[in-house]
Amino acid sequence: MYLNETGELKKLGFKLVMVSSLGENANLITNHLVDAFAATQYEFINYRDEMQHVVPLFSVDRSYGADKIHSNVDIERLKKAERPIDVYLELGSVNDDLFKAFVLKYRLQSKKFIYHHDPQTVIQTLQNHPDKLIVVVSYEPYSSTLRRHGIKEVASSRNLDILILDLTYANLDLPKNRPERYRALKAAFWRAKAELDRHPRAFYNRIRKYLEGQSYDAFLKSLSGIQWLIELDESMKKRLNKQGIDTSHLL
Repeated sequence: MYLNETGELKKLGFKLVMVSSLGENANLITNHLVDAFAATQYEFINYRDEMQHVVPLFSVDRSYGADKIHSNVDIERLKKAERPIDVYLELGSVNDDLFKAFVLKYRLQSKKFIYHHDPQTVIQTLQNHPDKLIVVVSYEPYSSTLRRHGIKEVASSRNLDILILDLTYANLDLPKNRPERYRALKAAFWRAKAELDRHPRAFYNRIRKYLEGQSYDAFLKSLSGIQWLIELDESMKKRLNKQGIDTSHLL
């Protein structure tokens, strides 16, 4: 987003395409409508058959609290629930995998869940209904809105047994033919990260129109849920390989 606003993305020959959901992101790449995209490994895994032509090119970050489970009640209430629990998430995305990790950790397998599949732009409009049991899987900046609506965070990728990595992927033929173009994109990304570190307020002002009304303070707080990864360590590569993801093309 920052590179788009500064014009650097255009100079590198890329055009930003904004999407409203993680599923839409995956659909664009599987239908060859974009050349590259950013997502977690779980979108890749969930669309594996349609993504035979796609490889990860460089790492971005590890979610260490950025992906969240919200609820209008505490975990003990969920454990004691005898009526159905409404779950709002994007099926077929990392939301799905995070929720499974949540259910496993807190032994909620016996509960009856009613799933509501919506993009985060819709999910963030949920209001707290005291007569319902609600669980929401979300991430920033949408989590900030949910908290304002009284739907509090009860767990996250920080305390659940799940490794979530954000990576940039591309059609395999493109980086093979133009490797310097994607190396330049990676370098530009990390220059933008350096600007975030040096001038966070100016960085926020550049991208605030993409942040769904998230305040500057909430933006800064959300960064604590991210571990930036210029490179993946060997243990992370091995875990991705075990998940069936080829890391040999990482720049």
